[in-house]
Amino acid sequence: MLTDTQARTAKAASKAASIIEEFRKLNAEMQAQQMAIFLAVVARPGSTITDLANVTGHSTGSVSRNVAALSQTHRKGMPGLDILIAEEDVLDRRNKRISLTPKGMRVMAALEALLN
Repeated sequence: MLTDTQARTAKAASKAASIIEEFRKLNAEMQAQQMAIFLAVVARPGSTITDLANVTGHSTGSVSRNVAALSQTHRKGMPGLDILIAEEDVLDRRNKRISLTPKGMRVMAALEALLN
């Protein structure tokens, strides 16, 4: 029989595994960096690549590549996952602001449902 602490830990581990599986429905080979970047955008919509690099601890180049993979069109014109969108900052055109697409909002709603 499990102790209360063990039961809570098992439940938390099960939820975490469910969240990873939800991401893997989008792409069976989705990397943890992409999951972290998606969740950072959820927590801070409108962040720039630099903001996301600071929050996640990844390089700006890595964040940029992962945002592209999570956007509609990946590098070299390949289709992306279409869960993030990078839009030009109206105040500073050198920056792009990253936010969720409607599909990204549905993914987040599914993740939230798993947590409740």
